[in-house]
Amino acid sequence: MTPQKTPKLILTASVTALGLIVTACGLSPTAEPLRLSGPANAAYASDLADCRQIAMQYDNELTSEGAIAGALIGAAAGATESHEDALAGAAIGGLIGAGEGTMEKEEKQREMIIRCMQNRGHPVIG
Repeated sequence: MTPQKTPKLILTASVTALGLIVTACGLSPTAEPLRLSGPANAAYASDLADCRQIAMQYDNELTSEGAIAGALIGAAAGATESHEDALAGAAIGGLIGAGEGTMEKEEKQREMIIRCMQNRGHPVIG
């Protein structure tokens, strides 16, 4: 690896890691409070706990698929430069893809919680 590429690679990896850390610090969509169109009834808290537990069982396939796709795209982009850039691209792309897959999984889990609560008769709108 040439000296000029090393700082570029370190900078890219640092920016990517910082972005992932900032994203991870946000409140998970599954933990955000639900919006109601009316008052919550006595079973609301218990039903919410049950629905969250059901949604958490949603499989992690999206995270894995995102990591693989990101790694392939990153490797392809880096391969135009050098072998080292291809490896770095694969690593960075894998992290970004896994992060995107996790966010997509959490959004789907939130949708499941909303539907579950609605099916139990709660006035959940989002």
